[in-house]
Order: sequence, then structure tokens, then C-alpha cells
Amino acid sequence: DLFKSIQADCFWIGLRNSTGSVWIWEDGSTFNGTKITSNSPVQHCAVLIKDHFQASSCEFAAPWICEKSLR
Repeated sequence: DLFKSIQADCFWIGLRNSTGSVWIWEDGSTFNGTKITSNSPVQHCAVLIKDHFQASSCEFAAPWICEKSLR
């Protein structure tokens, strides 16, 4: 609901696929979620669009969703 309330079409979520097979989070952990839709072999980053993940070019400018540790 939070992301739906922000007026942006998509968000970069810190997920990359540099090997062509495994999606990795920025912290180095492996993504074990749902399939990420891709329509091009040059799409090595993932964005959140409404309620699903979509592969995207890493050069695509989108707002970021980041995790921050509490103090």
C-alpha cells in the first residue's frame, strides 16, 4: 500500500542479474522470489512496477527503494 501511494510508476529495488541466471540483492543474498519478467537479454536490473517485478536496463532512471538499519 505504501508503494501504491507514492506517485511513481516503478522503483528500482536493488536486484541485479549479471550472470544471466541468478538474481542477487545488493547485500549479496540470492533472490528466492517469484519469476522476474524480462523481454530483453540486456536487462540486468529489476524494478517493481505496481505489484510485480520486471527486468529493466540498469541505466533506467527510477526512484530507489532502500533498506536502512534502525539504530
